[in-house]
Amino acid sequence: MKFFKTFTKWQFWVSILLMGVACFGLYHFIFKVWLNTYTNHDEEIEIPDLSVMNIQEAMKTLDSLDLTYEIDSVKFDSAKAPLAVLDFYPQKGFRVKEGRKIFIKSNPKGWRSTSLPDIIGKSKRLAFTQLKLAGLEVGDTIYEPDIAKDAVLRVMFQGKQISKDAALPRFTKVDLVLGKGLEYGIDMANLIGMTLDQGRSSIEANRFEVGRLNVDGIVSDSALLRIYYQYPLPGDNYDQGLPVDLWVSEKDPKDLQSVVRVLDKQYRNFENDSIAAAQYADDLRLKEKSVEQSTSDAGTPQAPPVKVTEAQPEGVEID
Repeated sequence: MKFFKTFTKWQFWVSILLMGVACFGLYHFIFKVWLNTYTNHDEEIEIPDLSVMNIQEAMKTLDSLDLTYEIDSVKFDSAKAPLAVLDFYPQKGFRVKEGRKIFIKSNPKGWRSTSLPDIIGKSKRLAFTQLKLAGLEVGDTIYEPDIAKDAVLRVMFQGKQISKDAALPRFTKVDLVLGKGLEYGIDMANLIGMTLDQGRSSIEANRFEVGRLNVDGIVSDSALLRIYYQYPLPGDNYDQGLPVDLWVSEKDPKDLQSVVRVLDKQYRNFENDSIAAAQYADDLRLKEKSVEQSTSDAGTPQAPPVKVTEAQPEGVEID
């Protein structure tokens, strides 16, 4: 009974009321006054654009805004200037509290130089791997006709060719000139009438090989040798890397026509063109016949004309 009588006393209810007022006041002070002051409620700072600054300017800007920061300069971007801000988080436009830590990635001030590895003649895949291990990057890849497909022919830096062991800043981009490989079905150029040196230059420029060299007659000066026949023939489809045979001489082309006819019989192919073959054969026969006739007319004296008399039948008189 005494326990229940306690609830009927006014002192009990006054104590409860005072405790409630004290708790409410404490709650209001902690969550409405002190916590807002401690956390700077409704006081936010907008993150500026740090990407247009270098690291020193970014640090000064963040210090003035009472923001802390952490800088990471492990990676290097060759497209950016040294000490340039590469990335940051939170990003531009975010609103944060005072004292918030900003994470910044920046270019280092510089790196020790590295040397270009020996990649000439290596495959593209191996060259890429060796350059990466050396701390270099690949810029453009340029292809040129060459028998070695995807092999490194030259290494270029800022438009100039560089050789192995050349000192370069780490993370520098170098351009690679690679072999395009041989092409097939290339139209053979007409070398007839060229000098031997000109013909060789044309063959090498088109990625063919100089094959068998046939010399007709005596050679007094190699600079006077001219090509009067070639195989493959002009206009033929031919694969790069294969040899081209040449026939050269110092003689006048008119004196070599008979030799050319013999070579035509040997190398020209009329299997797929019967009309051209027949016409070509007729031309040869006509030329040979005219040559033989002119030779016989010049060397043999002409016989006097023979008078032919007709025999008269018996028993018939002619007035």
